Amino acid sequence: MNKINKLLYIFLPMMILVGCADLDLQPTNMISEDAVKNDPKLVEAFLTKIYHNTRWEPNDHIGSRDGNKIAWKHWRFVDFITGGEGTAMAPWQESLKSSTDIPTASGSRTSLNYWPYGNIRSANEIIEILNEATFDATTVKTQIAEAKFMRAYMYFEMAKRYGGVPIELVPKQLDASYDELMTPRSSLQDVYDQVIADCDVAIADLPGTAMSGKATKWAAHALKSRAALYAARIAKYHPQSSDGLTSIPAGMAAGYYTMSHASASAIIDSGKHPLHTGGGTYQKTYSEVLTKKGNTEMIFVSEYDLGLGKTHMHGYFNMPDGFKSGWGSNTHIYEASVERFEYKDGTPGNKNRGLFNNKTFFDIEDVVYQKDPRYLAKAWTPEEVYAGRSVWFHDNTVGASNPNVKGRGGDVAPRRAPTRNRNRGGRLAQHRIPLDGSYEFIPFDGDESDYVVFRTGEMYLNAAEAAFEIGKPVRAKQMLNAVRNRVGMPAKQVATLENIKNERFCELFGENHHVWDLKTWRDSEAAIHMKPKWGVKWFRRASDGMYKARRWKWNFSQNTPFLPKMYWLPIGTGKIADNPSLVENPGY
Repeated sequence: MNKINKLLYIFLPMMILVGCADLDLQPTNMISEDAVKNDPKLVEAFLTKIYHNTRWEPNDHIGSRDGNKIAWKHWRFVDFITGGEGTAMAPWQESLKSSTDIPTASGSRTSLNYWPYGNIRSANEIIEILNEATFDATTVKTQIAEAKFMRAYMYFEMAKRYGGVPIELVPKQLDASYDELMTPRSSLQDVYDQVIADCDVAIADLPGTAMSGKATKWAAHALKSRAALYAARIAKYHPQSSDGLTSIPAGMAAGYYTMSHASASAIIDSGKHPLHTGGGTYQKTYSEVLTKKGNTEMIFVSEYDLGLGKTHMHGYFNMPDGFKSGWGSNTHIYEASVERFEYKDGTPGNKNRGLFNNKTFFDIEDVVYQKDPRYLAKAWTPEEVYAGRSVWFHDNTVGASNPNVKGRGGDVAPRRAPTRNRNRGGRLAQHRIPLDGSYEFIPFDGDESDYVVFRTGEMYLNAAEAAFEIGKPVRAKQMLNAVRNRVGMPAKQVATLENIKNERFCELFGENHHVWDLKTWRDSEAAIHMKPKWGVKWFRRASDGMYKARRWKWNFSQNTPFLPKMYWLPIGTGKIADNPSLVENPGY
């Protein structure tokens, strides 16, 4: 290490200006390296800064009180169309922006951009300092493990976007040579192996329990399971590249699948994070998985707290129109996504498509409320009862100008639903809105629900897929059926790759997984490219409250393209100008 007495930022308040006579004074918002290496509390403060600056949520942030903002676009839009990446159903929110988002030459427009080398440097700095720390050795090991967990997470997030990226494990010095500063991209395999190596340190040295918001060995297992699963898929399904920047040798797939299965199983078998149960109904139980703070299934979360002034806008923007003033949600779910969810009896989710012909009147209970409870927990649907009132979606009432037929909530139906509710899709995304009615009057910037980074439901499905790929069909079926059993869905008699894929869609719907599942399976072209988008318009009969529906094809914009190059984001000319050793991904 360069023995210059470094000054480390612990927090970032306004700089205090000093005059020329005070140049020998240490800035009040900085702490010396020597002070940090001798004080575990100062190390903790530095680690807190790294946690805070690590982007745990998807990009395209909007509205939070502390600047570390929770995603609007991706929390709301991902997973809602065929192919998994959705759009607000309005011409001014075009699906290309929220899904593939073709960037400018500089790479600056991509909503999925992620290049956190400043925060990686902070992690590297504290690791280097801790290697010379003078306090308790156990505390030192734990704090190094925390820093390596966060470093692993950041490298994983880059790898899934760009392929191989430069690996930096020590902080560069200001007097380093040009060649030392211009680090080239490492192979994709090397990046994933570094992620796994850092996870292994974290697994060994982090505690099994922790204070809220802190990493544990189970969080490290979860990251290792996800990263190894992605690496295995890339090795098996992606074409080989000559430079290894966007591929992993096919022979590595089995090893990575085995690692993914082992880490997921370690979490499951530990009993420390069982699947969440309770809630009274399957629908409410599953809703609580993402909305009830501190439930057992949450392995690692990014915390939000109104009392600490750390909030976001997700609840406000996902309330249906008619329940609060201001904007209501216009995040409509396309029919193709609805049909991925089976009915409660296990029959295919598209079995009643024949009813959507604008001729047949039917009971909404039969068509909508017999769906998989996971769908009902993540979507506002016609006559959903919330806070004692019905959520209306019908475009018109047939047979009377002033109907007197009550909805499921007991309130009289309006002639037409509020505009945003009836606009195009026929269902709205509601995931992360508690079903107890507590969010009816949520303030504009007052949502304090936590963002779940890792949870046990994903681990069961990681284990199912990995077990299937390494020739353990009984284990795969066991893991698959565990998540189905939690919500009362019939067991599958056999685990296939296709029903595992569909289970991931249903279990993790709206949690920013499906876009990456499609990309790592190399399914995005088939699922997305130029596929039409269908919604539903509801019509209500005044005499008895029965419904008919019309499938609605959306042509407000060009169907979304997905080209082979789009499996990877571009590095971008801006980053390449900063570091000419970088090479661009193919096709850009």
